Amino acid sequence: MDIDMDFLHNGLPGRHLTSSFSVKKYEDPKLPSTKNLSELLTKMLSRLSITSNEFISMQYDHEVQGNSVLKPLQGKGRVNADAAVIRPLEDSQQGVILSHALYPTYSDIDTYQMAAASIDTAVRNLVAMGADPTQIALLDNFCWCSSTEPQRLGQLKRAAYACYDLATIYNTPFISGKDSMFNDFKGYDERGDPLKISVPPTLLISAISVIKDVTNVVSLDAKFVGDLIYIVGETFDEMGGSEYFNLLSRDDLVHIGNSVPQVNARKNKKMYRYIFKAIQLGLIASAQSVGRGGLAVALTKTALGGMLGLEIDLKKLPGKTSRDDFALFSESQGRIIVTVAPENKRKFEQIMKSVPFGLLGKVIDAPIIKIKNKKEEKVVDISLTKLDRAYKGTFRGY
Repeated sequence: MDIDMDFLHNGLPGRHLTSSFSVKKYEDPKLPSTKNLSELLTKMLSRLSITSNEFISMQYDHEVQGNSVLKPLQGKGRVNADAAVIRPLEDSQQGVILSHALYPTYSDIDTYQMAAASIDTAVRNLVAMGADPTQIALLDNFCWCSSTEPQRLGQLKRAAYACYDLATIYNTPFISGKDSMFNDFKGYDERGDPLKISVPPTLLISAISVIKDVTNVVSLDAKFVGDLIYIVGETFDEMGGSEYFNLLSRDDLVHIGNSVPQVNARKNKKMYRYIFKAIQLGLIASAQSVGRGGLAVALTKTALGGMLGLEIDLKKLPGKTSRDDFALFSESQGRIIVTVAPENKRKFEQIMKSVPFGLLGKVIDAPIIKIKNKKEEKVVDISLTKLDRAYKGTFRGY
């Protein structure tokens, strides 16, 4: 081929497209209130987006030259981690942490918050393992539908705005990425009528960080009986597009909601700096980012990872929630569960004094999770055996 480079890059005339965007309102679900949330927790752990995918980690070669520090599966309970750490060079203690996040269901409400949540979670997953929040870079992977349509292009623009806003606040440059557009099927239904099926607007965010010393990283599993359990960050009734609403949906009635989680990047950035400081000082024994499925799922992963029980009291849960199930399954962003040795209680609380945090309970020797609501009523009382069976049962045998 002999072609002029200027023509190759600039010869195609530019296309002028029109975009539009309008927030779609849904009917807020009218859900019955329940006092016993143990069964709902097991159902949440069995969902495809939450359940263990250990069979995948065991089939691909995640161990190369013995350089992994924290593997895809962590703790005695072999729980899927939200990030992994490797030490590429044998003569160096430096390490690389990798994570990812995506929330395609949030796009039903607002693609801006979908993208913002993906970025915040990818960053938070690294910070919870010990990454310096000032040393993080991002990669974007847009998986979109027909973006020449005004509404779809408007959704894409809102997602791009979120990428700009959060990257500039967190100082996390986008160093690479890819776009997969026009993921649409056009055909005919059983009656011969034209049919179009499109993927939900999705942004997968990957995050990477180089750390100075791999001996300072933190895994997700609870370590010692008697350790204190804290949550850093606030919980609100942010259930829109959540796994919980989806769980309670039916074929004839899909629950979407409107209160999609809102990311407060400036507040979270401050909190992540303090988490990093506490990890560097050796004050945090375990850390688990709160993501899909909410607080109850994050606590369960902490417990299953260490095969140790938890006693939780929601009286000191920061934020504002109207119901017990919303408190446990809200997907509010910017939250991390940590365990702290009792002797480090004062130092940890002193570091966190200017950000929202709450002491929720402690690690116990009994293989059970007990959770009380703000009225001291028991809402979860279930054995780790049942939780483990639910968490690992969906793909058992694959």
